[in-house]
Amino acid sequence: MGHNKRVRCGMGAAAALLVLLVAFAVAGSAVGARARTSNIPLNKLTFTFGSADDAIGIFKTVGDGMVADGKQLGISVTRFDNNLDGPTALRNAGLMVQDKPTVAIDWNTVVGVGNAVGATFTRAHIPCLAVNQQIKGCHWFNLSNEMMGLGAAHVIDPIAKARGWNGHNTTIVMSIAAANGREVNNGPRYFYVSTAKALPFFKQVTPESIGPETTTIGGTNGIQIDCKSTIDGAYTATKNIIPEIPKGNNILLYGSDDDCGQGSYNALKQAGFGNRILTGGLGAAPNGMQELRTDPNWVVEGALFLTNWAPYILSEAVAIANGQSTPPLTAAPQVMLTKQNVNKYYTGNNVKELPPLANNNQYLAKYGIIQKFGKIQGLNAK
Repeated sequence: MGHNKRVRCGMGAAAALLVLLVAFAVAGSAVGARARTSNIPLNKLTFTFGSADDAIGIFKTVGDGMVADGKQLGISVTRFDNNLDGPTALRNAGLMVQDKPTVAIDWNTVVGVGNAVGATFTRAHIPCLAVNQQIKGCHWFNLSNEMMGLGAAHVIDPIAKARGWNGHNTTIVMSIAAANGREVNNGPRYFYVSTAKALPFFKQVTPESIGPETTTIGGTNGIQIDCKSTIDGAYTATKNIIPEIPKGNNILLYGSDDDCGQGSYNALKQAGFGNRILTGGLGAAPNGMQELRTDPNWVVEGALFLTNWAPYILSEAVAIANGQSTPPLTAAPQVMLTKQNVNKYYTGNNVKELPPLANNNQYLAKYGIIQKFGKIQGLNAK
């Protein structure tokens, strides 16, 4: 997921995708886990939480949930605001250490300071949990942007193939937030890689060969722009590359979040590509959900359930406090929405039901926290 200053971070196909996402489990040992497990009462735990940016609605929602849900559980959660800024995140890490929490939880958005933030916790011998962006030395809770890109391709590619779209008559546009690093932009990257394998005549490349500095792949097979994490930034950058796209081409578009995709989509429609666009979103932000429900060109939306992340994060922090081994990545809830299944998970923009746990986050159910705060398929949803 990208970090956006505005919103900030088919049934057959959907069923297959759900299996794909559940299968995304990665078993493994914990980062810095203790050898023995214990059972510390919740009211004896103290956590610190570095929010990505409390000025951005969706991030503030997670932070609010961390404090409110923690209070309901009897866990003390002290909150800091990283303000999408590396030096601030590093300074906050020092303040967290001074609080001597049971676990330090940090959502740092600036890749360049991640190692320094992690080193701060390591030197103080304080277990830490990284949210979204990985932090060296910390446990990790995140969505899989890679699976979002693969999932979007799984829905979009069959539609494009049925229309006869291929590398001779179609351009893939990737709208990325370059400053947010490789993991955040894996969605568009893997969307291209999967689509190039599924449709003929596209130049096939490895994911590693597509970096934030990549601008074109195989001539007009793939064009990548930097959306600057905003609708306006994506719109402007996409307008600038429209002369490079053959006027008669079809467009397959995928962005690193809903706003990056939305801005690029607006520019491409204005340029006359119209119904020759197939796209989808990532984030289930209100604009993405509106497009999914009303626009025939917008056929998939990667739902991250960000407003429900707090109980998952708290559950992992409790596990860490008790010395439980955790996978290298504990998966956040995510699923690919289509026009056929969107109302299963959402009423309007409100979450109605959460997807089932994956293999690499099953252990979270042990503490009863996620069941208390959300209806989860296969766990407590009716």
